[in-house]
Amino acid sequence: MVWAGGGLHRFRRWQRLLKQFCPEAIAHLPPCPPATQQGQAHWEYEMLAKLVEANRLSREVARSLIQANLIEVLFDIAQASKLIERFSRTESGFLVLQDAITFIPLQEILVPLEAHWRAWCSAHLGPYSPNLAPAIAQADLLRSEVQPQTYATLSQLLQGQLSLRELALLMHQDLTRLSQTMIAHEQQGLLELRVTPDQGYPHRPAPSSAQGTGPRSAPGSAPGSTPGSAQGAAQGAAQQSAPAPTPAKIFCVDDSPTLCEQMGKILTQAGYQYSSTLDPVQALQRIIEAQPDLIFIDLVMPVVSGYELCSQIRRIEQFRHRPIILFSGNLLDTFRARLVGADQTLTKPIPTQLLLTTVETWLSSDRNAIKSFRLAKS
Repeated sequence: MVWAGGGLHRFRRWQRLLKQFCPEAIAHLPPCPPATQQGQAHWEYEMLAKLVEANRLSREVARSLIQANLIEVLFDIAQASKLIERFSRTESGFLVLQDAITFIPLQEILVPLEAHWRAWCSAHLGPYSPNLAPAIAQADLLRSEVQPQTYATLSQLLQGQLSLRELALLMHQDLTRLSQTMIAHEQQGLLELRVTPDQGYPHRPAPSSAQGTGPRSAPGSAPGSTPGSAQGAAQGAAQQSAPAPTPAKIFCVDDSPTLCEQMGKILTQAGYQYSSTLDPVQALQRIIEAQPDLIFIDLVMPVVSGYELCSQIRRIEQFRHRPIILFSGNLLDTFRARLVGADQTLTKPIPTQLLLTTVETWLSSDRNAIKSFRLAKS
């Protein structure tokens, strides 16, 4: 094997492996690749090759980093394998042999990978991704369980920002043992596990401070007004005191392109931010990235059903109370939808007025009170 990339924490993994294996080489990394190149499968590998070529990084250290990267990516693939319908390949964008920094025999990858996966499952961590980030849920209870010095350290580290992998590196602890401890505290209600978004490119150059020389209005002034005039000042103050509200975000998961397009037209014209996906396998990641205020999910989809996707979303802390509406066909679907955490069911096709009324109801200020009351009773 030569390289593997992608995943939920592509940038986080790249930054963490650099700090682990070659922190001194970070300052010598090439400039940030253009946005069009960041989607390529192996831009990180090309950066390593440039460091090796410039004698900023030994080939042995690069090989260790590559091997650790391969094991980590394949671990995540193994854990997510039940969601993968098929594998595919393409000829474009593949590394050619003369570009390889080193070749790693499969045995050197699969043996430690299997050992890591077996240890992870033996510790009853199979359902938990090491990319999850623990955060303190019951501060007073946790403080009574540990030493004061330990709690002071944990309160700084466990804020839902650092993944289990990042914590293990930072605390110089074995990932499996640390995760087992964190999961035990999570099961006791002391901690909660969050899905954290990926970070941006860690070595992005600072934006240029050069400004254009053309005339422009002063900040807060209306176009065409004189910056020093009373009218311009009044208009600027009014604009600053009454900022435009941010449109609510709505996300739809449905394998029907027609329905997604129709909903998009209706909701966009009504002033909402709308996004969708036809692929239920990629839906969870897309939802995490979009951070919608309201989610629509089709019940019957290939590979991942609406029930399963709704259940997965409800396991994520920041989405436990976001309204989720399933497209349902009968009363039995409605009962089961409630069990997996759906708030409402609708039958397709959905009339325009019913769709808008449903959205307005769940995004209204009264929705939080209704939701809190129902949770308190349950």
